[in-house]
This record gives sequence, C-alpha cells and structure tokens, in this order.
Amino acid sequence: MGAVSAVLALSAAACALAVAALALARYVRWRLFWHRALSPFPGPDLALPVIGTLLHILGPMDTIFERGLRLLHGGDGDGSTFKFWLGERPWLHLTRPEDLEGLLNSGKQTHKPEVVYGPVSGFFGRGLITLNGEAWRRHRRVLTPAFHFAVLERYSGIFTRRAALFADKLAEAEAGGHSFDFMPHIGAFVTDTVMETAFGLQGGDERDPRDREDFIKATDTAFKIIADRVMKPWLMVDAMFRWSPLGAKQAEADRVINLYAQRVIRLKQKQIAGKTAGRGVLRGSSGSSGQGVLSDDEILNEVRTLIAVQQTSASTLSFAVVCLALNADVQRRARAEVLAVDAEPGLAPLDRLNRLKYLERVLKETLRMYPITAIFSRTLGEDLHLPAASTKQGLGVTVFAYQTHRDPRHWPDPERFDPDRFLPERSAGRHPYAYIPFSAGPRNCIGQRYAMLQMKAVLAALLRAAELTPGEGCARQDALPLNMNTFLYIRGGFNVRLRGLSS
Repeated sequence: MGAVSAVLALSAAACALAVAALALARYVRWRLFWHRALSPFPGPDLALPVIGTLLHILGPMDTIFERGLRLLHGGDGDGSTFKFWLGERPWLHLTRPEDLEGLLNSGKQTHKPEVVYGPVSGFFGRGLITLNGEAWRRHRRVLTPAFHFAVLERYSGIFTRRAALFADKLAEAEAGGHSFDFMPHIGAFVTDTVMETAFGLQGGDERDPRDREDFIKATDTAFKIIADRVMKPWLMVDAMFRWSPLGAKQAEADRVINLYAQRVIRLKQKQIAGKTAGRGVLRGSSGSSGQGVLSDDEILNEVRTLIAVQQTSASTLSFAVVCLALNADVQRRARAEVLAVDAEPGLAPLDRLNRLKYLERVLKETLRMYPITAIFSRTLGEDLHLPAASTKQGLGVTVFAYQTHRDPRHWPDPERFDPDRFLPERSAGRHPYAYIPFSAGPRNCIGQRYAMLQMKAVLAALLRAAELTPGEGCARQDALPLNMNTFLYIRGGFNVRLRGLSS
C-alpha cells in the first residue's frame, strides 16, 4: 500500500510539474510574442515580471507627471510613439494625430481596458465612462437626449443665473487681493449646477451642504486612489488591495459617494411621485433594464458617474482662470467681448453665450494646453497599422492628449497661450485629431457642449465681477508645476487674486 501511495504522490508531483512547466512555457512564449511585436518602437526593452517598466518612473506621486515627460523625451524617438509595460501588460503610447485617427475613429477600437478603468468603476460604478460593448451603446442611446440642443437651450438660463450668483459671492469673499485656490470654490458650483440641470434639483432641496462637501472630498480622494493603484500593479489584485491602507480609504470614499448618489435619486423619485420634478436625465430613464430604459442599479451608476465627472469642468475652469490671470491682454479682450454682448438687447441666454466667440477660443486654448483627461486608453479590437509597424489586436494603447496638443507641426510655439489659434482661418487645414480634449470618434464625450456652455457662463460672470491676477506659485505660464492623478492639476493649487470691479 505504501508503494502505491508513493507512486500516486510521485505521479501527482509529476503532473503538477508538467502543468507548471506548460504554464511557464506559455507565459514565456506570450512575453516573447509581445516583445517582438513591440520591438520596432522606441522605449525600454527590459520589462520585469509584475512591475513591467515602472522602475523608470518610480517615485513620489506628486512629481509623476514630470518623470513621465522626462522618460518620453529621453529615449531614442521624439516621444510621439513609445512602448512600455504596466505590470504584466504591454502598452503602446501614441500622440501623433495621424496615428490617433485610425485608433479613435474606428468603431472596432472602442474597448476600454479593465486594468485602467476597473479602478474607476470601483468608485463610480459601471456607467458610460467605463462600460464596453452593447451595454455602453445602450447607455449612450438612453443618455444622449439629455444633451440635445433643445435641452441645452433650457440649461443655458440655469448656467447664467447660477454663474452670476457664484461670481458675485466669490468677488465679495476673495476680493481682498490675497492669493487663494480657485478650485475648491468652483467644485461646489459645478456640483450644484448638475443637480439642477441634470436632475431638476435646486439648492435647498433637502440636501445638507455638508453632504456636498463630503462628496467633493470623497471624489477627490477617489481620483487620487485610482492613479495610485494603476501605478502599483500589485494593488490591481483585488484581494491585496482590499487589505491595503488604500483599500480602506476607498471603502470610506465609496460609502460617501454612494450615499450622496442614492440621496439624489430618492429626491428625484419623490419629485416625480409628486409631479413636481424638473426635467432631467433621470426622468424617462428609469425602469427595468431594457432597450430604452436603465435599471435602478444602472441609474445609480450613471448618477455617481455624472456628478463625479463634473469635477473635470471644475478643473478646466480653474486652469482657464489661471490663464486669464497670467495673460492680461487676453483677459481685457475677453471682458470687452462680454460687456459688448451684454449691451445687445433682447438676447436669450443661449444666444448670448453663443456670441462669446473669443471667450470660447480662450476655453479651447486652455483645453489645448491643459487637457484635463491628459491620458486615456483603449484595448485594440483589431490590428492597428502605424508607420513603424502594425500593432496587434489585444494590445493596450494610451493616448497622451497633452503631448498631441503640443505637436509643433500643428501648434507653432506650443507653450504660448494664444486663443486666436482657433480662428477659422488659422484652423483651416489642421489635422482633425490634433485637438482631442473630449476624446474623438464613437467614444467622444457626450457632454462636451454642456460643459462648454457652463464654462463660458462662469468665465463671463467672473470677468464682469472682477479682475484676475496671478497668485502664489502661478507666476509664469511656462513654469506652472503640473501633475496628474486621474486628471491634470497644478501642484500647490490654482492660485489667483481678485480685485472687484464696480458695476
């Protein structure tokens, strides 16, 4: 009997060894395949197991953006195409508009990689930003009417009214000439604005302002955790992450975000039941999960997503305010345009905003220099043909809009803030994928027109109310201390000074 047991044990060990050897051989073959596939492209050749090429940019998270730029521009190429490994996954970094067109314009290249967007969905649920395939298409069909032209016409009055109140309140509170961070002020504004426009809820609808403040703080924490987790591949293992200090922070932030979103839904349902609801995204979207409606869980995910992504508008507005403060001539010209349009009688709010052509160029130039989603990614659904070589299906691709927007072939003197780059005569002939602040193609941002109108209303109101000058740490356009978590930001704050203007 002992001999039989020994033979069985030996056989089991041999089988285990054979399985391990086969798994190792398959892993090595897979690694060699991708190393060969990426060999025509510049970038680090050595990719270690588990951490990939992250050794090249390891360091404090508050300077990761600078290290990433140094790595891109310190290699053999010009930084426009660059290979790297994020953990065990191979990636190709693209910036040239000619390459991006084939990627972003294809209906077969819409898949967002789980390794990047999984942590995002951990906070904000499976909504329009993170979904793929048929679920994404269904959500987009349901939500698109909420951003139709006729709806935006209604929203523009809300934007204008709320922006005027915001600017007057800010000028009164911060007009002493001291340096202050603009971002915390605008974060509350965009959250309240989306409450009224998208959900028909106005200030005072039984919402405690402290809940909003807690939500904004939790959202900021979430974005930092997402970036930190992506840069530490071992934390992409859910079991390890849950037991880490970051996992505990995520659990608390997720609780706050979820409670706020659920409260919004309950208030909206109460309005609908009482037939007092303002029009918004939720009306007409609820029900069982079918082709034309979203389930209750899907609505919760979209509410979480929609409220959270408003912080991208807050970030863009913060950059725009700093840019206006740094460029006095641009600020004077923008203010003159606002006052000239104000003097035209009988204009509806949407018409008034649409006439602010120079202010729109100011926002476009802000988004060129500081695209909030400076990096986004796709998983190739089919081979992508590039000048250096064809890339293979399944490869992860990152798009670095920050660098695309600084390509001197399309943007001469790219570090200079020049809104007139977007004059029609100067835009003619420019590659359509040289400017992608809202992504492009089938997965472009569904709310970009909403965002532009909202931001124009805020800047117009600020220009009426106050003069902007640079604050501490923001003295030079070419020396702003930029960094990234999930979005681009200024290290140390979006610091400006205000001087109130008399009516």
